[in-house]
Amino acid sequence: MIVNYQSWPDVAVLVDSLAKSPAVGSGACEILVVDNASAQPIPASLLEPRSGLRLLLQDENAGFSSGVNVGWRASRANWLLVLNPDIVAETNLIENILARIKDYAERPEGEPGVVGFGLRNPDGSPQPSVGVFPNLFRTLREQLIPRVRRKYQPDWRVRPGLVDWVTGACLLLNGRMLADVGGMDEEFFLYHEEVALCRSATRRGWRVEFDPSLTVVHLRPLQNRPISPKMRVITRHSKLLYFRKHLPGWQFSALTRVVLLEARIRGAWSRRRGQTEQARSWQTVEQVARELGAGTSKGGRAILALGEAVEAADDEPEEPAEPRRPRKPQRDSPRQFHGKSHGTRSLQP
Repeated sequence: MIVNYQSWPDVAVLVDSLAKSPAVGSGACEILVVDNASAQPIPASLLEPRSGLRLLLQDENAGFSSGVNVGWRASRANWLLVLNPDIVAETNLIENILARIKDYAERPEGEPGVVGFGLRNPDGSPQPSVGVFPNLFRTLREQLIPRVRRKYQPDWRVRPGLVDWVTGACLLLNGRMLADVGGMDEEFFLYHEEVALCRSATRRGWRVEFDPSLTVVHLRPLQNRPISPKMRVITRHSKLLYFRKHLPGWQFSALTRVVLLEARIRGAWSRRRGQTEQARSWQTVEQVARELGAGTSKGGRAILALGEAVEAADDEPEEPAEPRRPRKPQRDSPRQFHGKSHGTRSLQP
């Protein structure tokens, strides 16, 4: 399953690679592409008749968790391999996954609930993909670490087998585990959703494992990209939401105060330097932190809307200048807003 947003060219390449698998051709596996309301046109190659491929088109972008849940509920499989669009997969990836699933069924300790596989950078170097569950001390200490290494354990500390959590870029999910925990938490729009899933799975007695013997290339991990004002709002919300849901109340309260202080200081600094978009993002982060602290904040699509509003303010057209000659006053025509209800359309090429 591939959850897509504005990455159709990457999806087309990945689907072409996966479709070469004999398991897809025989019907043993199918490729599900869940699109979160991308504005880009769907590549023609994905609209051509192709055995083993289904496109699920959502009416709105409700986040990664929502996309995974849509694919899970539409799937007939006992296992789901979740892949980011910017994954480069070898032709035998699916066969190797199927062999591991067969081995899982024969293990005395039983099947795992979540398995993360090794990630590599385009240059072949290992890419971090395993972490320990966050707490207040770790979160504060991580601020002293470069962002590219902040969220994950260093390679020398990671061993195959049981781990706290694995990243969602290449993730094998047991369908029985998903049913047990109720799917991924859709209040997380993006970031920390896989951490929350692994936490919930562990609490229900499921194993979370890391298997570096199988690797894929991940082209553009989030930690290697600059954080936009919109993403700052989303990531701060996800961090606070995780603390509110999965950690003691005093840790959530303390982190909320830290984020509020950070937002005020960095917002004031941005305003002083004339960085209006950055200042708006910190103002929105402060709003989100206050609402989460009061228990009134919403997640999912509502958080995306807040983040987009930060960046959209600079795109608003200026008010037209008043004409020099008098005009006859005209009554404005009523504006009409047409909203879309949340839903999914299925295309089978």
